[in-house]
Amino acid sequence: MAASQAQTVLVVEDEASIASFISLYLKNAGYRVKAVSSGGDALAQVEVEQPALIVLDLMLPDMDGIDVCRRIRQRKDIPILMLTARDEDVDKIIGLEVGADDYMTKPFNPRELVARVKSILRRSTPARRASESAQDSPRRSPRRLRPARSPCR
Repeated sequence: MAASQAQTVLVVEDEASIASFISLYLKNAGYRVKAVSSGGDALAQVEVEQPALIVLDLMLPDMDGIDVCRRIRQRKDIPILMLTARDEDVDKIIGLEVGADDYMTKPFNPRELVARVKSILRRSTPARRASESAQDSPRRSPRRLRPARSPCR
C-alpha cells in the first residue's frame, strides 16, 4: 500500500507503551497511525480527520470508552475495535451493543490485532458494502409461479 493511500487508524490508548506497541505493528502492516490518550482527544480527532478505523481502549482518564463509542456512533459509521483489559462477558456484550465492530481483551497478540483490523476494513470498504447490498436485495425471477397441483397440508 503506498504511503499516500494508506488508511488511517486512530489508536485511543492512555498507556503510552501500549499505544506505541500497537502503532508499531499497524505501521509495519502499512497503516497510517494517529494515537491519542483520551476520549475527548479521540472525539476531536474523529471530527478533524475521519479515520478508517478506531482501536479504542475502554478505561480512559477523562471518559469511559463506552461513552466515546456511543458518541462516535451518533454521528459517524467508523469501524471500532475495542481493546481493553475488561474481560467480563457483560463488558464484551455492552461494547458490541453500543456499536463496536469487534472486541479484544488485554493481554493480546499484536498479530491478531492487525489481522482483525484488516478483516474489519475489508468488510467496511464502500465497494464491498455496495456489492453485498446488491447481492442481498431481492431479485425478480423471470419465471412465474404456477399454482400447486395439490393443496398444501
